Amino acid sequence: MTVDPQDDTVDRLIFDHLDHADLAEAAKDLVIAAVFGDEELSSVLGGADVRRPAPAPSERETAEPIGTYLESIEVTGFRGIGPTATLNLVPGPGLTIVTGRNGSGKSSFAEAAELALTGENKRWSGRTSVWKDGWRNLHATESPRIHVRLGVEGQRNGAAVRCDWAPGAGLDERTVFLQVAGEKRQSVADLGWAQPLELYRPFLSYAELGGLLSGRPSEMHDSLHRILGLGRLVEIETSLKSARRAMDDRRKLAAARLPELRDALARHTDPRARAAEEALAGRVADLDQLGTLATTDEPADATTSVPLRQLDVLDLPDRDDLVRLVERLRGALREIDELAGTSVDEAWALAKLLGDALRHRAGHPGQPCPVCGGRTLDDEWAAEAQARLRGLTERAERLDEAHETESDARRALGGWLAPLPPALGVDLGADGVESADARLAWQHWDDLIGAGDARKIAETALDTFDALVAALLPVKAAARRALDRRHAAWQPLADQLRAWIDTERSSRQAARMLTALKAAVTWLQRVGGQIRNDKLAPVAAEATEIWNTLRQESNVDLGSIQLAGTGNSRRVDLSVNVDGVPGAALGVMSQGELHSLALALFLPRATMPESPFRFLVIDDPVQSMDPAKVYGLARVLDQVARHRQVIVFTHDDRLPAAVRHLQLQARVRIVSRLAQSQVTVAGDAHGDPARRYLDDAMVVARDEEMTDAVRRPVVCNLVRDALEYTCHELIRTRDFKAGRPIAETEQALNDAQGLSPTLALALLSDHRRFKELRDPLEKLHPAAPRVVGFANRGAHGDSYGDLAALVADARAVVGRLSRS
Repeated sequence: MTVDPQDDTVDRLIFDHLDHADLAEAAKDLVIAAVFGDEELSSVLGGADVRRPAPAPSERETAEPIGTYLESIEVTGFRGIGPTATLNLVPGPGLTIVTGRNGSGKSSFAEAAELALTGENKRWSGRTSVWKDGWRNLHATESPRIHVRLGVEGQRNGAAVRCDWAPGAGLDERTVFLQVAGEKRQSVADLGWAQPLELYRPFLSYAELGGLLSGRPSEMHDSLHRILGLGRLVEIETSLKSARRAMDDRRKLAAARLPELRDALARHTDPRARAAEEALAGRVADLDQLGTLATTDEPADATTSVPLRQLDVLDLPDRDDLVRLVERLRGALREIDELAGTSVDEAWALAKLLGDALRHRAGHPGQPCPVCGGRTLDDEWAAEAQARLRGLTERAERLDEAHETESDARRALGGWLAPLPPALGVDLGADGVESADARLAWQHWDDLIGAGDARKIAETALDTFDALVAALLPVKAAARRALDRRHAAWQPLADQLRAWIDTERSSRQAARMLTALKAAVTWLQRVGGQIRNDKLAPVAAEATEIWNTLRQESNVDLGSIQLAGTGNSRRVDLSVNVDGVPGAALGVMSQGELHSLALALFLPRATMPESPFRFLVIDDPVQSMDPAKVYGLARVLDQVARHRQVIVFTHDDRLPAAVRHLQLQARVRIVSRLAQSQVTVAGDAHGDPARRYLDDAMVVARDEEMTDAVRRPVVCNLVRDALEYTCHELIRTRDFKAGRPIAETEQALNDAQGLSPTLALALLSDHRRFKELRDPLEKLHPAAPRVVGFANRGAHGDSYGDLAALVADARAVVGRLSRS
């Protein structure tokens, strides 16, 4: 997971603490990298530089999400509801109590809304399938469906979530879609409620209320952890711990594999294995020496490896060159044989003598030969002598050239092949190389060339060379096989050695990183505890305040609320004082007190400003509470309902009674179940504050024991209260449906001080036009001007007339006004 620390409070708090932390830079870098995500952490662990966080952004107001309220819940064929039944609600802040006996179907509305909006029902979670099997009502003649209308703050038209089942479909085989007025159907996921439902879930059933404290300690811990946005701490700590475990494993890996490497080296006969053992013998292995041994082709002892390598690369000259040299030698020998009748010296002497005679004759033409005194050296003699001179000279030159060619050919053959290689003289029998025949064949060649017998060389050179080739080929092949065997035997060990070197380097790096990771985790755990408690403090304070209202005559004082423990031992520590004696909440509190405490913890979580849900649906919170705590619950719900839509389902009349007794504003809906699962919803006159004010006014008006001076102001004030409450309901409902922000509506109500400005705001949409009320009031109801005037004057003791008639007229005006 990758995050932008500028947009995450926990990340920014971590960075702020890091700025002043007495922590090694390497550990700081790892904490920063973990905040940015696993990929960044892996990169830094691999040696990369950490990405530095941007400077803290300037403080800016965070806009609250658009609020959503429940407008109605329509249910058909689901749970206890057969034919279609609708629970209409007023979208906007306020308390609505839905009451009815057990089995009336009231909880079916709560369960239907929860299933449609969240896709699950906490009441069924962890229970047997029997709890789910009865979801389809047996008396329904239509396919089950749930239709939840939503009022969205600031929008004229709301939205609806529809949940439908085909005939015979199972609970999970439903079709759910979101329908915004005037738009195409969308997925419920488009609401963007997946994470808010996890953090600020607005539904609370009786079973879940009990489970908040009676479940596993870790569940409550995790619930508060999520709501406080502290899941990031867990993610970052988990990432660092995972890296720490990985580094610890890597740190141990080279040592774990070393015995296997030592054993393999000990079994190997290659001299390099001994050198590797020596490099491993020190306290710290010499990785450079090991690397050299792993990559070299030859062992340090080259007694046999060098001869093998020399034999492997030993190549004889090209036979075609030998053929040309032998042919040249043979040609020279043939030439010599042809000229064998005349020696070269005699030919050259005769040629010299003839040359001298020809020169003498040139100076003494026609004279007899001065040597023999015989023949006359005439022209004929000269021509014959010249021809003979040419023949003698040519024969002498040819013979010289033939001898020179023969000498050159023998010299070339003598240097054509190197002398016997020393490698052929090495005993390589252990490696499977038998070189005696090749050595003898090579020696034959050397002997042939060294003897200098040109004719024998010409006759046997090719055969001798061919014999050498034939003898050398198996030697070369055997040398190659020996080298391959040596390579094959060493290479796996070399590969193992190289792998261990890499592992050891990684282990050394891991050891360095492990130290930094340990410091990072320890620091984050300590700082995380501070962050947890700092963020928990306001929620804990609110929970304590709610408990103080709820507890009503309980001798249990709620103390600190802290997130404690780690891993499987994580929990929420709830300390209490019972009559001044410290104790643990779960050990000393009654079931009713535990339910009250759980509600005190639920409400701050569900009403956080970040939640898009401006409604709470609480099913049967009264069940195990004693009467005093019910009054406390009524006060708490009244406080929450000032800024939230609170819908409470209960079969117990004690909560509506407490609301009436405390004179709190609440709407009461009564759910009844008739035959064939026909469920009806009706208003309760006692639950309507306006009707209740008028009922009380009538009682006072008919109380003859009360003096007129006391009765009149009381009755008129109660009539004013009824009119003002009805106006407020009208204004809030009208503005919400018109898309006006609730904050603006509440400000307008606050500005409209007094009955007349309030009526002007309700009837003319402007509290400043209260002087124009006459006509709107008469249009509303003929008695309205008189009732309003009477109520205004009588509230200050200045009224006359029949009080009972006034109340009756006021009841008619309020009825007309509530339907406007």
